[in-house]
Amino acid sequence: MRSKTIVIGALQKHLAFQDDLLRKLAGKTLVQRAIEKAGELGVNGQAIYVYTDSEMVALSAERAGVSAYLDPKLHLEERASVEKFFEFLQQLSRKTDWIFHLSPYAPLLKVEVLLEAQRRIESEKADVVTGVRPIVDYQTGTDSENLMAQFFRAPLKKVKAHSDAFTLIRASSLKKDATDKLKIITVSLDENEFEVRSQRDWWVCEKLLERKRIIFRVIGTDAAGMGHIYRSLSLAHEITDHEIIFVTDTKNQAAVDELAKYEYQLKVYEPDCLLGEIAALKPDLVINDILNTRSRDVQFLQKGGARVINFEDLGEGARLANITFNELYDKPQYGGENTRWGHEYFFVRDEFNDARPCPFRTEVSGILLAFGGIDQHDLTRKILFSIVDLCSARGIHIFVVTGPGYSGFKKLAQEVQPFENITITHATGVISQYMEKVSLAITSNGRTVYEMAHMNIPAIVIPQHDRERTHAFACEQNGFIPLAPYTEGATEEKAATSLKRLLDSVSERKKLYNRTVDFRFDQNKKHVVQLIESCLDR
Repeated sequence: MRSKTIVIGALQKHLAFQDDLLRKLAGKTLVQRAIEKAGELGVNGQAIYVYTDSEMVALSAERAGVSAYLDPKLHLEERASVEKFFEFLQQLSRKTDWIFHLSPYAPLLKVEVLLEAQRRIESEKADVVTGVRPIVDYQTGTDSENLMAQFFRAPLKKVKAHSDAFTLIRASSLKKDATDKLKIITVSLDENEFEVRSQRDWWVCEKLLERKRIIFRVIGTDAAGMGHIYRSLSLAHEITDHEIIFVTDTKNQAAVDELAKYEYQLKVYEPDCLLGEIAALKPDLVINDILNTRSRDVQFLQKGGARVINFEDLGEGARLANITFNELYDKPQYGGENTRWGHEYFFVRDEFNDARPCPFRTEVSGILLAFGGIDQHDLTRKILFSIVDLCSARGIHIFVVTGPGYSGFKKLAQEVQPFENITITHATGVISQYMEKVSLAITSNGRTVYEMAHMNIPAIVIPQHDRERTHAFACEQNGFIPLAPYTEGATEEKAATSLKRLLDSVSERKKLYNRTVDFRFDQNKKHVVQLIESCLDR
């Protein structure tokens, strides 16, 4: 195995600001953090050297169990001092293979980057590896003839700036003549692996060091829909003080495609090894938005030191999680104090934050059909054609929104072309814009019902399956007409009859409308986020 020696530069003459080397950053000094990073590389104290011009720094290094190279005159402008230090490095090179030069001013530098540098220097037979950070270079200057450039100033290019965070040197390179050329390669650092050069950098770095690691484990398929993704993203947008990582498996390609659009870290694993990979990330909190969980999976994560929060979970793991949010179930489905039941914990997606709730309209001019997900019974087509004549006769426009897993979209889009009063949209991310146009809706018994209540839209609700049947929020007391789970022929007739009754009776619609107006689900998210963050502090 190749041997490593670590040298850590800690010169007072190069301070970013007064006493920064020995001031504690999130509980540890910069020098202490650099020494600990050297230890993570598997280097013992005898092979770690802190070179400094400060007696205090040297004493601190020795107390930490590592060696100190003290030279009060050490400075780049002091030739004799520099030559003396170079001789010291050459002596080190005789008993080691690699020399890592670490800067204490890069406390967020990951050990994985240093290991990658070591792999690269070996595989590419380089003499030196150093770090670089990407910087976007914008065009500057005044161009009075190009007014549009003031509105659309695109970045010219991404350039890589040298970083002082670390340098890895092949020890044998120190024996080369000063005129010999060295093969130098670079390793890219991320935006958080910056050097502390000001009080502002210090403040930012301290905030980053105090972050906890939160993993959102999500699903997103044509069958499961994208609701789990959107809920988790909505929460992640609010949790700004902690590190967020999204995790899914290779069976959830829809989730991968959607999450790739965002700046969050995204990790995709094979299903069989996903849980182990999550544990390897050493999370402080794992948020499962995957429907039912297993007790052994929750216990595995908790034994590893993580707290666990589940959403929409009726599985065995729901009872063991630190918190389970079952907001779609107003009536508890099992016992236990860790579960939060009911619509008080439901929150709408971000698109509804500035959506305008519908006013009551005496005349109905628009109706929305939305059966989300895969629409397993093809309710979209069946209900649409059971009400289209009724709506056409009354001049009512039907807005149809199908989910990403609805396989009949292309065929249905062709079938409705002759109808001027039908607008059909597939897998939209802004369903609220269609809700703003309507006075009534027919929908399945999922999250969309709560969005309807938020927008003050009475609806006829048809459960797609037994799980939806247990969602008790969709009732006349809350402004909805619940139907039985789908039965061919009977459900179409019942939906058309119920719709006709509502269209004929302004008072009935007004009564249902009034029962929706007290529901506002844009404030609940703040409470849910507070509960999540309180779980981190326990």
